[in-house]
Amino acid sequence: MELGLTNADATGIDARLIERATRDLPDGLTLLDAEQRVVFWNARAEALLSVPAHAILGQPIDGVIARVAAQTSAPNTTRTQLRAALIDRDPDRFVEMEIVADDKDAARIISARVFSWQDADGAGIVWRDVTRERTADAMKSQLLSTVSHELRTPLASIKGFATTLLRQDVKWDEATQRDFLRIIEEESDRLTEIIDNLLDMSQIEAGALRVAKEPTQLRQLIREVVDELRMRTEAHYFVVDLPAELPRVLIDPRRIRQVLTNLISNAIKYSQKGQITVSCEIEEEYVVVSVADQGEGIPQEYLGKIFERFFQVDGASTRRVGGSGLGLAISRGIIEAHDGKIWVESVAGQGSTFRFTLPIARAEPVEQEVSNE
Repeated sequence: MELGLTNADATGIDARLIERATRDLPDGLTLLDAEQRVVFWNARAEALLSVPAHAILGQPIDGVIARVAAQTSAPNTTRTQLRAALIDRDPDRFVEMEIVADDKDAARIISARVFSWQDADGAGIVWRDVTRERTADAMKSQLLSTVSHELRTPLASIKGFATTLLRQDVKWDEATQRDFLRIIEEESDRLTEIIDNLLDMSQIEAGALRVAKEPTQLRQLIREVVDELRMRTEAHYFVVDLPAELPRVLIDPRRIRQVLTNLISNAIKYSQKGQITVSCEIEEEYVVVSVADQGEGIPQEYLGKIFERFFQVDGASTRRVGGSGLGLAISRGIIEAHDGKIWVESVAGQGSTFRFTLPIARAEPVEQEVSNE
């Protein structure tokens, strides 16, 4: 069925050119005649709604609405709202629907807006994929919620202990004052870490994360991070398992220290006790670094989401230690900036092993294990 564009003489524009332009719109476009039958259904509408034009041209719009609504997460609501929008024809009214995922496509959110045409006898519907916008909105809301929650705790501690120290009706002994000041310092460091994470995440999202790569002795870097973090726990013991010959890697030492610190800190947080193992293996052009714990592990259904921004496994340990949900997403961004990969292997109740690859610095001498004997 051809679209009847008859105003070419009045506008001086070829009707075929107008029709071609409407077919190539980045949004889906549906046009109805005065009898509410479909007279136009462009390629973008086909792609967004998985409904081919040849199957619905000339058909009443009610049947099309039913077919579209059947793909959504709330068919009855979607059908009712689309029908109401066709009656109102208010161009400022938007109907949003969630198209559920299938074997071919991921879930997406489509916005529909109805307008009048042909002197208000006919109607049109513009279909737009707003998945990215809604995802961004949800992330902003989650960011505000997470940041406000994470900032509130250290700020409350800093304010509380500072106010206590300033009280003039109590004289604190030196040991107590030092304890209060130590807590203020620790909470200030926590605030700094949260802010740094947000800045790192924004750089990763913008593709502006800078890494200054240089040939680096990975053995020394790993031992320094482990020695620093073992002081934070008395319930864990550490095993560092490195090969006798370990090539240098081409990395930004500060950034890889950040990744190691995050992974080992998580191992401490999410396993109440036991062994934490940091090891390396050489695989062709890469060194594979692993951090393993004996904690609760990660359920299988969460393994594919663990590196997403703000994602946190719902469990007792997560609720106990809190966190912004940015550490692993930042670690992935850093490793990918080094042309490496990062992944996790885990079985619920049996601990987790996080692994990432780093490129070997070629034409560099092999780092030898130094014997103390």
